[in-house]
Amino acid sequence: MVWVVALFFFIAWLCQVGWYYNLYQTWNQYVPPLYSSSHEPPVSIIVCAHNECSNLEVLLPLLYQQQYPVYEIVVVEDTSYDDSLDFLLAQKEQQPNLRIVWLRNRPEHIGGKKYALTLGIRAAQYDHLLLTDADCRPCGPHWIQQMVQHWQAKCDFVLGYSPYQRQKGLLNMFIRYETLHTGMMYLGAALRGYAYMGVGRNLAYRKLFFLDKGGFRKHWHITGGDDDLFVNQHATDKNTAIVIHPDSQVLSIPKTSWKAYIRQKTRHLSVGKYYKTRDKRWLGIFSVTTIGFWLGWLFLMFIGAWVWALVSIIIRWGLMALAFRVASHKLDDSIPLHILPIFDFLYVIYYISIGPTALLSKYIRWK
Repeated sequence: MVWVVALFFFIAWLCQVGWYYNLYQTWNQYVPPLYSSSHEPPVSIIVCAHNECSNLEVLLPLLYQQQYPVYEIVVVEDTSYDDSLDFLLAQKEQQPNLRIVWLRNRPEHIGGKKYALTLGIRAAQYDHLLLTDADCRPCGPHWIQQMVQHWQAKCDFVLGYSPYQRQKGLLNMFIRYETLHTGMMYLGAALRGYAYMGVGRNLAYRKLFFLDKGGFRKHWHITGGDDDLFVNQHATDKNTAIVIHPDSQVLSIPKTSWKAYIRQKTRHLSVGKYYKTRDKRWLGIFSVTTIGFWLGWLFLMFIGAWVWALVSIIIRWGLMALAFRVASHKLDDSIPLHILPIFDFLYVIYYISIGPTALLSKYIRWK
């Protein structure tokens, strides 16, 4: 029995060490390409908003300040019962590049915000679409320009990064850790030619491409996945670019309670079961080996194999620290490296707690 557990632990450890070394190599070797700033096609920014009046009051002025020649802002007012519509109508009188799509009823067979987003995309004037959420904040006036510069002739997707706002407390620190870990993985995978997801807080693609692929038709019934499932289905090593410049990022407002955060992450993780088989396989291997490593490590400590336990975890944490250090530097989203061991362990609890619910739940609401 001991040897079986030891063998399983060694395999899990080997996978984890290889994984983080690969991430370190990917980010360490990445040099952002230089593109001409003369590439400035007209852009439609799409924002879906459900009871987001207070957030729109902050976001829209930041979008008006974007230093870009031709763009429009399409806000889909999605069945709100706050003051969103009144605010938008007042803004429309002052801002000619603001367009409002007013949604009063959503078909019952369509989950989440996919219907609202589809209406916004169809209403857009321009082919180049830039998506964000009402509770996001562009990090500067060159957000559009930075995202569009990476949009070359054969590129259909541009994957951006969206860190969370720094606040006090354990929850906020864990949210930022998990966001950096996720960004390091999905952007790193895209760099290796295996794009498997994007985040709707900072994502760009073409309107004609979206319509040609049938939009969200294949997963209307799923609550989440308006961002990562569409990318997972259609992104390739030939049609996908990433952008990580600080000016290309949008800052997101984090949840302030564990309950709200768990509901949000359960929705996000629930769409993973609809990924391509290839992506489910390697993400599953990562999850299983992460949990398996910690369970095996605790077993080694229990039986008194202190040396093996300490050596294995120091090597793993060392490679994790290298990967996080390089990726966080290039993403301009640093976290204290001394907290990695703590949040590495909390990450396992997070997976064990949320994972089964996300995989088994049949109905998860958007908002």
